[in-house]
Amino acid sequence: MKDSKKHFFLVWAMPVLFVLLAFGVAVLVENSGTYPGGKDALGYLYRGNALYGAIQKGELWPMYDPYWYNGAEMMRYWAPVPVYLLAGCQWLAGGNAMGGFLVFVIVLFLTGAFSWLYVGIQVKRPYFGAFLGVLWFFMPNNLYSLFYEGNLPRAFCIAVLPLLFFWAHDYLQGGRWHVLLKIAGCILVFFLCHPGYGGMIVLVFALYLLLDAVISHGNREGAGDLACCPGNQGAGQPAYCHSWQRHLELILAMVLGWLMAGFWMLPSMAGGVAAGEHPESLGDFFQSVFLSLNPAARMQDGSEVFYFGLSVALLAVFGILLSKRKSMPGFWVGILLLIGSSETAFLLADVLPGREYLQMLRLVSIGLGLVLFSFLIWDTLKKGWVLLFAGLLVLDALPSLPLVLGTQSGWEPEERFAYYAEKTLVGEAKGLTGQRLALLDESSLGAMSSYLVTGFGSPVATSYGAAGEAAVTASNIQQVDRALKDGHYRYVFDRCMELGNDTVVIQADAEGKFGETQWEEMDQAAEQVGYQLMDSNEDYRFYKLDIAKTGMGEISAQQEGLYPDKLDAPSHWGTVTEYRAIGIGTGAPAISRQFPAMEEVASTDLDGFTFEDLQGYDLVYLDGFTYEDKAAAERLVEELSEAGVRVVIAADGIPDDRGSRDQSFLGVVCNGVTFSQGYPNLDTIEGMLETDLFPDGHRDWSTVYLEGLDEVWGTVQDLDWELPFFGTVKNENIVLVGLNLTYYYGLTLDEGVGKLLGHAMDLRMDELPRREIVPCQIQYGENQILIETGRDDVNTGLAYHDSFQSGQEVYGKNHLAYVKAGRTEIRLGHPYLGRGIMLTAVAAACLLMFTRHIKYRQQGYSKSHREKNGRER
Repeated sequence: MKDSKKHFFLVWAMPVLFVLLAFGVAVLVENSGTYPGGKDALGYLYRGNALYGAIQKGELWPMYDPYWYNGAEMMRYWAPVPVYLLAGCQWLAGGNAMGGFLVFVIVLFLTGAFSWLYVGIQVKRPYFGAFLGVLWFFMPNNLYSLFYEGNLPRAFCIAVLPLLFFWAHDYLQGGRWHVLLKIAGCILVFFLCHPGYGGMIVLVFALYLLLDAVISHGNREGAGDLACCPGNQGAGQPAYCHSWQRHLELILAMVLGWLMAGFWMLPSMAGGVAAGEHPESLGDFFQSVFLSLNPAARMQDGSEVFYFGLSVALLAVFGILLSKRKSMPGFWVGILLLIGSSETAFLLADVLPGREYLQMLRLVSIGLGLVLFSFLIWDTLKKGWVLLFAGLLVLDALPSLPLVLGTQSGWEPEERFAYYAEKTLVGEAKGLTGQRLALLDESSLGAMSSYLVTGFGSPVATSYGAAGEAAVTASNIQQVDRALKDGHYRYVFDRCMELGNDTVVIQADAEGKFGETQWEEMDQAAEQVGYQLMDSNEDYRFYKLDIAKTGMGEISAQQEGLYPDKLDAPSHWGTVTEYRAIGIGTGAPAISRQFPAMEEVASTDLDGFTFEDLQGYDLVYLDGFTYEDKAAAERLVEELSEAGVRVVIAADGIPDDRGSRDQSFLGVVCNGVTFSQGYPNLDTIEGMLETDLFPDGHRDWSTVYLEGLDEVWGTVQDLDWELPFFGTVKNENIVLVGLNLTYYYGLTLDEGVGKLLGHAMDLRMDELPRREIVPCQIQYGENQILIETGRDDVNTGLAYHDSFQSGQEVYGKNHLAYVKAGRTEIRLGHPYLGRGIMLTAVAAACLLMFTRHIKYRQQGYSKSHREKNGRER
C-alpha cells in the first residue's frame, strides 16, 4: 500500500505540482514589469520571431534575414535548437513573441524539474530529486543567466544538465553500453544550442572524469565480479573493464556527440564569422571569491553579480571531507571552479593560450549542478544533515528572487518599448527611414536597442543587431563605434553612409563626456557628409541623410520606368566611391578613423594585391601588413613609387623576417627602443618638436628606430645616440615612419606631429572620399536577392556572404557586396553543408560501431563469466 501511494504521488501528484509551480512563476514574471528580462533576451526572441514568421511562409530553414547587420545568414550562424524552441513557444502563445517568452520560462522550469526528478527516481531518492528540481530553477546563478544576462540558450542547457550528470555517473558505475548513446545525444543538443557553452561543459566533465579516476584509484567501488548501476540494482552488468577505460569511453562518446553537430557547426565555423563569444575583457569573467560567496552582496548591489553560493561552498567542503568516493568528485569540481573563477586565478589565465575561452564565471552553474548531484547520490548522509543543507540552499536562494519578481508593477513590454522608442528617438527615426537605420548607443539598452528598430512596431533594417556571431560586417561597425568614442565624427557619418544608413541616431556616451562643443562638431561633420539634424534631446541626436542633395531624387525620376519589378521597400540606394588613399595591414583601421579618405580592406597580405589594384591611389599606407614573398612585396612597392604613388610605411608594423626574425624592408632595418613618459625632443625637417606626454596607459612606449634610410627627415636623441626615425628610401615616394608616430598622433592629435606627418601623407583629417549615391533596386525572395542598378561597381550596402551565387558579377569589398550595372540575381547557396553532413554521418556511424563493440564485449564477458561459475559449481 505504501509503495502504491508513493507511485501515485510521483506519477500524478508531482507532475501536477511542477506544472502549477511553473505557471505560478510565469504569472510572477508577467507581472514583474521587467520581462522579458536579461540583456540579450530580446535578441533571442527576435530570432525566434523571425523563424516563426518564415515558417508561416513555408520556409522551414530560412537562410537570410535582411534586417540585421546589412543582411545576415540566419540559420547558418544562429544555433538552431534555441531558435526552433522559441519559435515553438511563440506558436503556443498564439504568435506573440512576449507570450512566447513566458512559455519558454514554463518549459525551462519543467525541463529542469523533471530532469532532477528522473535522476532522483533512478538513484532511489525521488523526493529529494523533486526538491532539487524545484530548487534548480531558483539557484541564484541560474536566475542570473536567465533574467539578467538573458542568455536563453545557456539557460536551456543548464536545465538539461542533470541528465548528463546522471548518465555519466550511470556509465561509470554500471558500464551499460546504451548509456553512451544518451550522453552523445545530450552533447549534440548542447552544441546545437550554444557551441561555446557546450565546449565548456565538455571541459568541466573532462576535469570531473579525471578527478573521479584519481579518487577511485582506477577502479570503481565494488568492481569485483559484478558492478551494478545505482537505480538498477541486480541488473548484473559486469565490471568487465578497468574504470580508466570507462572514463576514456565517456570522453570519446562526448567527442562523437560534438562531431555529430557537424552538419551545422562546420558551415558556421568555416564561414569565418561564428567565432564564438569573445569577451572584450577576460577579467569580467573572474571576481573575488569573497564576492562569489557573500550572500549580502546581492542585497547591497542588487542581484547583478555571479553568485556561487555560501551554502553550496559549505556543502562542497563538507562533502570533500566526509563523503564516499562515488560522490566526492562532484564536490571537488565545484570547489576547483570556485577557485578558478577568482581574481588570483585570472593572473594565470591571462597568460595562457586560448585564454579568451576561459570565461570561468560562466562555468559556475555546471559546478553548482555537480555539487547538488553529488549531494543527491550521497546516500549515507544522515537525514539531519540533508535537511540542514537543504534549508541553507533555500535560504541562500531567497535574495535572488527579485530577478523573478521585478517590481510587480505589471508594466507591459509593449508599453516599455514605446517609452524607450520615444526616449531614444528611434520611433521618430523609423518613420523617416527609407533603407536602413543605425542606432549608435554602445548597446546601452542591451538587445533592446536592436529590437526597437527591427522587432517593435513596423520593422526597419539596421546595420546593427544582437547576434555578433552572424555579423559579416562586425569589423565595420566596430570601426564606427570606436570612431564615435574617439571623436572622429566625419568617419562615423561617412561609414554609416557606406553601410547604407539613411538615418542615424547617436547617444551621448555613458561617461557623460559629450558637451556642447562635441555636439557642434558632430553636427558639422554630419552636415559635411550629407546628414541633417532632425531632432535631439539631452541624450540622443537623430540625423537624416539628405538624399535629394546628392541628386538621386532627380536620377530616380528619370529612371522610373527602368525597373519593371516593384519592390516592397522602394527607397533602396547604393554608393559609388572614389578614395584617394588605401590602408593595408592590421594598423590601417586606426589611421583610417583619423583620415576617412583612406579606404580599408579586409586583407593584410600585401603581395595579394597587384600593381593595377593600387596604381589608381595617390597614397598607399602600410601598417601591420604581411606577405608570402618578400621580394615580390618590395618590388610592388618600388613599382608603385616609380609610378608616382606615395607609399608610407609604419615601421612598427613591418613583419619579422622568417629566417632572422629581424624587422626589415627595402633594406631598412628596424631596431627596438623604449621611451618612458614621453618622447625626447624630435629633430625634424619642421624644426625641433616638443611633443605631449604619452597618454595614460602608454607611459612605457616600446617602438623602433630606423637604419638604412636614404634621406633622413627626423632623428631623436637617446643618450649619446642620434636615432633616425623618419625618412625616405629608394626614392622620395617611399616614406618610412618609426617611433609608432602615427599611432601616437591618433591618440594625442599633437599639432606638431600632425604637421610632420603631413610631409609623408598628403591627407587632411577633414577630407572625405568622393561618395555618390545612386538608385539601387533590391528585392528579397525565397533564398534569393534581386538587385538592379544603372551603374557599375555599386556598393549595394548589403553584407557580402560566401554563400552568394550568381551568373552576374558580384564581389565583396570591405565585407560589402558590389555589383555591376543591370540586373543581378543572387542565390543563397549552402557552402560546406555537404562536408558538414558527411562529418555528422561519419560521427554517427563511429558512435554506433563504438557502442556495438562495447555491447558485444560485455556479452562476451558475461558468457565467459557464466561458464566459469558453472565449472566452479
